[in-house]
Amino acid sequence: MGRTSPTYRQALEERLKRWDEFGRLLTTPEERAAFSALCRGARRYAAQATYVGSPDLLESLLLSVLLDLAARLPADAPPARPVPR
Repeated sequence: MGRTSPTYRQALEERLKRWDEFGRLLTTPEERAAFSALCRGARRYAAQATYVGSPDLLESLLLSVLLDLAARLPADAPPARPVPR
């Protein structure tokens, strides 16, 4: 018998494929490069997201992207200031 639901990686690739149109519509090479980096960040933590088994694909995808971005920040970067209300 086959699987009844896609694996996390399959679902992730389907979602990223739907986002490709957005990436193609970006106007500058810098924006397209940043978009590609975000997609790579989502893929980088696919094994961890699979293991967690969250039913919410978007939650795992965004957490992966945010973690990848945080890991690439310079270590000596000052902390962000809170936004005044």
